[in-house]
Amino acid sequence: MNEPTREHRLADGENPDGTTPRALPERVAGRYRLRGELGRGGFGVVYEAWDELNEQPVAIKFVRSDATMVPSGTSSRTYETDASSCSRRGSDSAARRSSTRNFSATRSSEDDLTEAFKDEFRLLTQLHHPNLAEVYEFGRSAEIEGVFFTQELVRGEHLTDYLSRATREMVVDIFLQLARALDYLHALGLVHDDIKPTNILVATSDDGPPRAKLIDFGLARVFRRADQDLDTEDPGSLMVLGAPGFSAPEKVRGERTDHRSDLYSLAATLYAAIRGQRAFPAKSFKEALRAQADWRPELAGALLPQAGPVVAELVGRMLEPDPEQRPQSARSVVLELLRRESLTTAPGYDRQSDLNEFAAVLVEHLAFVDRDGQLNTLLDRAAEILLSREASDSSQPGWTRTLPVQAIVVEAPEGMGKQRLMAELRREVQIGGGLFVEGTCWSANHTALGPFATVVTQLGTSLPDASPLRARYRSLLALARAEQTELDPAVAGELVEFLVDCAQQRPFVLHLAELARGQEFARFEQLARAITFNRAPILLCATTVPHSRLNPQLNNLVHEQVCETWRLRPLSLAEMETVVSGMLGSGPIVSELATMLDKLTGGHPLSFRETLRVMIEAQLLVREADRWRLHPNAASAAELHKTLAERTESRLDALGLPAWEIAGVLHLVAAPLDENQLASLSDLPHDGFRRTLSRLEGEGLVVRTTGSPTRQIALAHESVREAVRQRHAGSLDQTRLELATRILGLDTDDPNLLALRARLLDDAATGVESVDVLESTAHRLLAAGHPRLGAQLVLTLIDRLRRHGGVENLPRLLQAELTFLRDAAGALDDRDLEARRCEAGILIAQILADHRAESEFWLGLATRYTRYTGEPLDLELTRARLQKAADCARLAEDIELELIVSHRHAEVLLVAGQIEQAGQHSRRAMQILDLPTANDADVCEIIGTRLRYLAFSGQLEEAQRLLTLARPIAARVPVTRRLSYISGLTFVAIFSANPNLAIPEIESSIADLRKANVPRLLRAPLHNLGDLYLRLDDYPSAAEQFREAIRLATLYGVEHAVHFNRAFLGYTLARQGNLDDGAPLVRESVDAVRTRFTHDQVITQQLRLLDAEVAHMAGQSARARRELEEMLAQFHASNEVSLASWAQDALARIERDLGTNFIENVQGETSDSDPDDDTVRTKPVR
Repeated sequence: MNEPTREHRLADGENPDGTTPRALPERVAGRYRLRGELGRGGFGVVYEAWDELNEQPVAIKFVRSDATMVPSGTSSRTYETDASSCSRRGSDSAARRSSTRNFSATRSSEDDLTEAFKDEFRLLTQLHHPNLAEVYEFGRSAEIEGVFFTQELVRGEHLTDYLSRATREMVVDIFLQLARALDYLHALGLVHDDIKPTNILVATSDDGPPRAKLIDFGLARVFRRADQDLDTEDPGSLMVLGAPGFSAPEKVRGERTDHRSDLYSLAATLYAAIRGQRAFPAKSFKEALRAQADWRPELAGALLPQAGPVVAELVGRMLEPDPEQRPQSARSVVLELLRRESLTTAPGYDRQSDLNEFAAVLVEHLAFVDRDGQLNTLLDRAAEILLSREASDSSQPGWTRTLPVQAIVVEAPEGMGKQRLMAELRREVQIGGGLFVEGTCWSANHTALGPFATVVTQLGTSLPDASPLRARYRSLLALARAEQTELDPAVAGELVEFLVDCAQQRPFVLHLAELARGQEFARFEQLARAITFNRAPILLCATTVPHSRLNPQLNNLVHEQVCETWRLRPLSLAEMETVVSGMLGSGPIVSELATMLDKLTGGHPLSFRETLRVMIEAQLLVREADRWRLHPNAASAAELHKTLAERTESRLDALGLPAWEIAGVLHLVAAPLDENQLASLSDLPHDGFRRTLSRLEGEGLVVRTTGSPTRQIALAHESVREAVRQRHAGSLDQTRLELATRILGLDTDDPNLLALRARLLDDAATGVESVDVLESTAHRLLAAGHPRLGAQLVLTLIDRLRRHGGVENLPRLLQAELTFLRDAAGALDDRDLEARRCEAGILIAQILADHRAESEFWLGLATRYTRYTGEPLDLELTRARLQKAADCARLAEDIELELIVSHRHAEVLLVAGQIEQAGQHSRRAMQILDLPTANDADVCEIIGTRLRYLAFSGQLEEAQRLLTLARPIAARVPVTRRLSYISGLTFVAIFSANPNLAIPEIESSIADLRKANVPRLLRAPLHNLGDLYLRLDDYPSAAEQFREAIRLATLYGVEHAVHFNRAFLGYTLARQGNLDDGAPLVRESVDAVRTRFTHDQVITQQLRLLDAEVAHMAGQSARARRELEEMLAQFHASNEVSLASWAQDALARIERDLGTNFIENVQGETSDSDPDDDTVRTKPVR
């Protein structure tokens, strides 16, 4: 490839800004031949260069030698990629710097400018989008005495020049491209923060459409959501960096900013580029701020006629000074353009194709958080090895430094993250001043040196021109580029010597990819032994897929401590949660989505990303504004399972094994089983079974988990089972029966084997022949404490009887439904399923005229909506069902069941805020104390509900007497049936102003729940305990309980409890004096509960009280007093005496504090700046 002409060479003695340029060296870092300066900014300068190693033009960016951390603006005629990054949030920058290791013995401590420059490169390496410039290498240059990085050279013109002659179609196309780029950035939680005309280039070519490129990420940062901290530094020292007229008003004022500030800057940029003049021409931020405040969106149509009405209207709305009045996301801008400008966008490009492209770009480059443990170990190892020469030189004479193992082979199937791990290692080594070289054993390189050709070339370019190694190894360096198929053994020895000698001049990390696919293992072994023998400062890494040919050789090297072998495993659920939160941010969706992906993919990274992409394309995972939401509608979910099953089937076909072998093994591992048991049950030969299992594991279709004493095998995800069923459903019946017989012959009590045998017999059955074994096995498992397996078999039994049992088996079917209701409810964490089973049980009980059973099912159906579920409450429907339950109980002449129904009625009415009616039902339910047959668990629950009523209605003396009666009963009841009592006890303690009345018992109950290993039941007691600590002003302890309750509520998907506990946590923080953190938590939670969980009036009223108190703390005393007075009247009307007392106390505190001035009026400073659209620094303008 010929070197390009110097079309960008600048006139002698002139820089783009009119200053005198420094003399340029001919070449930088041994490989970049500089062509001329393209642009310079606040602390950087950019040159065009020719990369002699990769034979391509690049843009190379340096830190200016005369730069300081106080930027003077950015300006460029043809290319602009720089701005100061000193506006990055201090904590973010510190976090990045703390993760940067030093890999160079000659590297001195870095100044803030260099650290900021490294932060920018680290960020850019994580961004991959067609409308962003790609970055390549990071390095240090002795010629220009500083760091640099290279990136894609964009040959084009600035946005203003391009749009000055643009048609409406061209404007829409560029607008759409830039909105997509921002949508991508914002989806990753980033903001650009410095959008202006000189930071957008439009590249044109003869063979493709114009492509807009958003550049200059010097100010880019992680944006702050409403629940995140503001800057913690002294407000008087806060500085704003931006361009007057292009920076959003809230940014200029030093207020909270987010992705909507980028939308404002994009609109101001488009306006200036289309119209040819800025929307808010000003020389200072203060002047621009006045003009921005007067903006009216309707002006845009008249000012931008050439852009068309749609673009003009969007730009007008995006320039609203109030962020709430702008479009709330770049995605909404993209969708609006696609919908309203469909005739001007690319043919065939619609909303779905845009969504598919967005999903592909986003998922392909998820943040690297899933292998960070291995990465940190590699970085530590690299630092120790690369700096070992300095340590040895400084040691005492005769002392030899012992190095760790210097050769590491990372072994994993395709798609497990090997190459991504090496790419992250490469970046961090380069940023830390080290040298990283690499080659692949599977390439089209036909030189004699094979994969080492690129390694030798890279090392050769890193050598100084005066290095004696250049002359000594001249022939080897030439051989690296020569076409030759065989390597002379003498040259092979010279290659190893060259690598060791180069390391003595400059230590390095060497990565060889695809080790098993080439014929290079002998050379790898030779190099590994040479490095170890010579103690050369080289970290040798190789990546490979598992291969039987390599195993014996690798084992020998491992045994001799010459090499280590790392095997990457599928992601754990915790790791998947980390990956998901890295993409979506924090929130209840993270745990739910990670659990779903765990079931669908088994943690295989390739399947994980593929499934995530399909979910976005199918709109099961949707981003609304800056939040992601999960919308699993039935049609899309079914299509998702179908798509995943088809893709899994293709992967099974690609294994190339006989269909019966694959189907047989997958059928065996349908339940988690011991590997040795599986081998003994398999009808495959021993070697065939092991081989098939290993290949299936390599493809991510099965997983091996560490068990005691051996490993457990399970299908990786449900789509594997579905694919096998679709392909081989009719060929496995005989195998099922044979395996069931084998399990019976084992005479085992293993619950998994018992469940497997019952399932095998049922799958092979055509009528009711499997009913007996299903029934007996389910009862056996439930009695032995395996509710989940037992519940699954009960459901299988119900399905078998429903399909094949006929009328004569209806009594048996009714008993199966009652077994599920009484013994298995909650075991599968599926309330909708439980509700359907209750409805089915009602119909069967009505047919059989079994009034008691019908009453139980009506009660179970109503209970589903009242007992700690968080489901919306249809009060009339629930009361109607409870009335049905009561009527059936009377027909059955079961007084105990009638009283239990009354108790449930009282619970429903308490939740709905109907205190008086709740008291009537609660009083009747208390008659259960007179029944000798009543069990303690039912009595304890009824007393708990009665205590809550007495507390709310202010009858605290009676509540105290009832507590005396209840305590010995509660002590006899299992902790899982004690929650109603704990809740009642808490309310009595709170409204009696005596938290210590309840704290010891609740702490003991929490300990019992932990011991019983039922974490999903801990949420309510933890909240109760936190509330009691709060009443004692023990804020740290209260916050700890609320945080754990939030975690559990998130884990189990109880959204209303998440918001409820977040509100109490926010109130606690506000009481501690941390109003900036606490107030947003309370406000967001109150809004969520008011809009989505209005069924629970007790929760709603408590949160309204918290919100009013926090409003008073924030200086909004008038609003707080007004809302408290309204609530006080409401509580008196509904006889909620305790809540009325709370409101009265809050009002009294406001009256007591009325003389305090809560509102500060801070005057800001301005800093005039004269450039057109430069990035300048100022204090916030208030």
